[in-house]
Amino acid sequence: MSRGLQTPAPIMRLVTALALALLLPAAGTPCSAEDTPTATCAAQSAAVAQDAAAQLSEQNGEGVKLLQADVTKRSMRVIDSQGELKEEDKGSSQEVSTAAGKPNQAKSTTASKVGINLSVKWMKNPLAVAEAVGAIPRIKEYLGLSKPIERVKTYDLAPSNRALVEEIVRQSNEPQGQLTNIKELVVGIGNKELGMVDMDWLQTISDDFQGSLHIAVGNEPDRSGIHADKVLSVIRAIKRDMPNAQITVPFAYSIMHRSHPVKKSKLEQEFIDEYKDVLPMLDYFTINIYPFLTAGTRGVDIQNLTGPEMSFLNTQISALRIALDRDFPHNNLPLAIGETGWPTCGAARAHPYDFATIDYAKPFLQHVAQWMESSESDGRILSGQLFTAFDEETKGTRAIERYYGILTSKGEVKNEYSCVTNATEPSQSWLEEDYPDCESDLDWMIKNFDNPKLQEKFANRDIDGSLCSFQQYLYERWASCPPVTRIPGEFVATEGVFAYGLKSAQTKCWSERLAYKYSDRGAILKPNVSHLTNHGSQAPQKQEKSSHDSSAGKISAQPAVDRFVQAEDKPAEPPAPMTLQVYWINLDSSHDRRVAMEQMFDDLRKNVPQSLTLQITRVPAISPADVKAMQMNQSLTVEASLIDSCTEACPTHHKRGELLYTEMACSLSHLRAIDMAVSTLAENVLIIEDDVRIYPELGDDLQKLLSRAAPGWTALQMSTVNTKALLALSSSRVTFEPREDTFFGTGSYFISRQGLRHLHRNYAARNFMRKSFWPGAGSLQAETVLFGSLPAGTVHTATRFYFNFMDFPTTVHVMANSSEYYAVSSVMWQRNFLHRHRSKLTNTPSLPPVNNTPARLLNSSFLAMTTLVCRNNSGFEGESRSIAASIRALRKYNFTWVVYVIISDPSEDGNCPGLESFSELREPSVSMYYRLTPGRFSKWVYYTEDVDQFANYDFLIVYDADMGLSTFPWPEYFNRYEDYSSKYGIAPVTGSVRNRSPFFPLKADWWTKCNRSKIRFVETDLIEQWFAMLTGSFATWYLKRVVETGIVMEQRTLGVDWGVDSTWCGAAAEWGNREAGCLLIPIDMYHGDTKSLKQDVVFHQNGEHLTNLWWERLPQWMKTSQIWLGSFFQDKMLGCSPIGLEERYHLPLDLRNVVPVVPTALPDNRSHHNVEGLTDSASGSSYVKAKGANSSNASNASLGA
Repeated sequence: MSRGLQTPAPIMRLVTALALALLLPAAGTPCSAEDTPTATCAAQSAAVAQDAAAQLSEQNGEGVKLLQADVTKRSMRVIDSQGELKEEDKGSSQEVSTAAGKPNQAKSTTASKVGINLSVKWMKNPLAVAEAVGAIPRIKEYLGLSKPIERVKTYDLAPSNRALVEEIVRQSNEPQGQLTNIKELVVGIGNKELGMVDMDWLQTISDDFQGSLHIAVGNEPDRSGIHADKVLSVIRAIKRDMPNAQITVPFAYSIMHRSHPVKKSKLEQEFIDEYKDVLPMLDYFTINIYPFLTAGTRGVDIQNLTGPEMSFLNTQISALRIALDRDFPHNNLPLAIGETGWPTCGAARAHPYDFATIDYAKPFLQHVAQWMESSESDGRILSGQLFTAFDEETKGTRAIERYYGILTSKGEVKNEYSCVTNATEPSQSWLEEDYPDCESDLDWMIKNFDNPKLQEKFANRDIDGSLCSFQQYLYERWASCPPVTRIPGEFVATEGVFAYGLKSAQTKCWSERLAYKYSDRGAILKPNVSHLTNHGSQAPQKQEKSSHDSSAGKISAQPAVDRFVQAEDKPAEPPAPMTLQVYWINLDSSHDRRVAMEQMFDDLRKNVPQSLTLQITRVPAISPADVKAMQMNQSLTVEASLIDSCTEACPTHHKRGELLYTEMACSLSHLRAIDMAVSTLAENVLIIEDDVRIYPELGDDLQKLLSRAAPGWTALQMSTVNTKALLALSSSRVTFEPREDTFFGTGSYFISRQGLRHLHRNYAARNFMRKSFWPGAGSLQAETVLFGSLPAGTVHTATRFYFNFMDFPTTVHVMANSSEYYAVSSVMWQRNFLHRHRSKLTNTPSLPPVNNTPARLLNSSFLAMTTLVCRNNSGFEGESRSIAASIRALRKYNFTWVVYVIISDPSEDGNCPGLESFSELREPSVSMYYRLTPGRFSKWVYYTEDVDQFANYDFLIVYDADMGLSTFPWPEYFNRYEDYSSKYGIAPVTGSVRNRSPFFPLKADWWTKCNRSKIRFVETDLIEQWFAMLTGSFATWYLKRVVETGIVMEQRTLGVDWGVDSTWCGAAAEWGNREAGCLLIPIDMYHGDTKSLKQDVVFHQNGEHLTNLWWERLPQWMKTSQIWLGSFFQDKMLGCSPIGLEERYHLPLDLRNVVPVVPTALPDNRSHHNVEGLTDSASGSSYVKAKGANSSNASNASLGA
């Protein structure tokens, strides 16, 4: 462990010797306090002490204080710089002279053992300090104590706490007429204050207080990464300047390595190593201990926690006493409880939060206080401080911490309504219920971000020190916080276009309360989140012309070319002359849109074939004022109540029969365009809205495109705003699919002469009636007015994308300024998706399939590699049979097989009994390699023995031996792969789905539910390594890079193979100069799950360490899969959503801070982290204790200042 300055060894030996001499009486020798006067004990040890002091004086030249702590008597021996031994009796009021001759006041106390933690720091409306101190008698009455509370403890040196201390000191000097008489005052110094303690102020308090002054140096510094050297330096300074002050350090119960069974209790070795020099300097040992945190643990009766015997608390104290005596046998420090309490309300999702009620809190507080006051606690604790006097509404870390008060924040006794009356910042309530550990983990991040011991965990994670970057990290790595870009609070999904969030609900790191709480960190940097900013400050777009500029050059016929993509045998014949009539709808008031559209058309004319003539007509759009005028003159009939804007989520208005004027105006504007076009003789026209961009490829493909439409079509929808629909359409094998009701969007569509006439006649009277299949007024929106009124089966949607969206805010779904809601859509993601998936129709005919398999894949060469662990059980036999069956089933393809047989027993090196019965393993195409590997192993150690060989094959397939390759529908898999390649280029990494994946979108059931079956393939940022198909040339390039970083050697040492599938999608994107490098083909592959790999605590700990190493060495690749490896795709909140916002298997890096995440159910942010017995210091909530874990060691949370 890296340490700061340490005490020189000779001095430490002297300190130890002195401690032995001075502490022998407390160990039960004949010099015990019960039968021998203290003076006699002092005389017996004086010679040893003086000899040691003389040696110490020669080396150090300064006085050293050594403390003897006894439950029945407190005394302090001082060895000054002259080697003289002095004793200061803390129980006497007489003056004791130092060697320097300066008189000191030794102040006495006979206070009850019961104390109270006092703070008003985090109250929304802080009580006056006099009122706060004056409430202590009320606490005494509530607790049913027979003696007054005469001990008070504060947390830090914040202004409010200083004011409390000063008020207590004032009252100690003016006792007449005071309701309280504080005889013992514990002044806390916060961890952040250890480097700049106001010694002058403390000296003033020491001089003026008429009771016993105690100073608590830090608060659980062991949990905050505070080095012992910093604590020691403060202790030495206080001892030098305030020799009469009693000194302690409050520690958390997490210093216990084990506390059950009690006789075997032991402290954490890290605590012993770090604080071994601190304990000899203390007057007594303070522990913060919370039985509440064990509530609900299996096998722990609630009566043991709250009953009058305080059984659980006594057990924890006994365990601590034994551990201290075992690991620090010569200190014999008395114990004090620095904090213990029970909250009365808070989040109630899981244990122990559902025990945070007044019914449990009241008996605990009363019983623990009465136990402290009674003789039952004699000899066990010096004192006990209850946590805390008052509720503090703005305090973290968890919601429950605001309600540990014995009284409310108003100083009143609590009742069943106190939780409601004390609640503040309601916008955070959903977060505290859904993510109860988020704020505590944020606290941990803030305290430990600069800790050099933990830098491996944070390396290259895009953490800039802001609270929002901490929150995003906790989301991505530990699932304990929501993502920064998530829509907060409850949401309402509309008919497929928008989701709505409450304005008052905020992402955690935007909380005003937290901004104040962490104000010492400087400004909290807020991310650029498009749905929470004004329209004028949308997320920046890429500046390259090739990204979103309509003037960009045409895309190539094949985006990515390899040896499978064939050039056209002959150029296409010149197209026949053609005229396209375009009608675009634009409000007179939308000048910026008009300028953008006119520029787009100018650029388009320069890029379309000369044979295509564009006739462009602007359609003045209908405004809401026009709609109102039509209502006034009765030229419009609508089966709905028209409103100006949505004061609630717009779907709520639709359900009760209300429609926006802007929505009606949109429908009428399209009908105006139809009326203008119906008089032409054109066979069809194109109608678009004024935020639509046309790609020049439309001009090249227009004739072929229209020729592929189904006979008798009336309308061809060319764009939709449904994300799920886009994924299905992009993977379709045909050019047009029948339009579905959820394919929303009227941004662009072709309409035939028949369709024009039909709609012109249908709405000539401007009479709009609701559709029976859609309750409420939602069916009166433009999509249903237009497409829903055309003959059934005549409307189709394009699967090739020639249109995109411009960056303009909606003018249709208008929210009232007074509304508590805001609307958000996935348009930014869709814009990126449409741009990347625009493609051309080619003239090259597809090669005929052979045995239902694309011919060029049938002729490709494949190298298939797996590992087989040799063992004597049914799992080994099943894996062997599976490999043999795969070899038989795939003989029609050009497969070469490599099997690494892993042998753990050296006596069996080169031999694995049982394999001789499988003749398939002896075929010429099969190579068997035997590797002796005791214990855990990584398959990539063997796969990378010769990485150059992969380039000799078209594809490398890696798979686990228990995967069902033999029953997998390879022809369908290859056909989907071929379809993607012909449209969008070769994907370097391709995978499939199974039902045992921890990632919901990689489960086979995910694709059979919620109408996902029409999505035949999708680009993704994660492909699991249980089965993957890599192009051979990419495999060689990628694995060479991995080997060069030393990661494979780390895998050999750690015995885990984590990280390969976390990086190869990012690597594939870099290698192929693509935005998305991986392709997921959602066909179920059987997984036998023979569990040949032991996944225990060590396995997961090694895996986490290896993951951190990947982040250090190849961060640019790890970033690609970062979202997948967090909570979002592993959380049960992923469900079916009509808006499809969760359907983002690939999310570009530059959009991750601006595209909102919309949950579809309550999060279950613990479900995928229930790893038995595993904990990790990167997050206190990362893993939950498994059943059977030591419940006595559960009280380890920091609940102090």
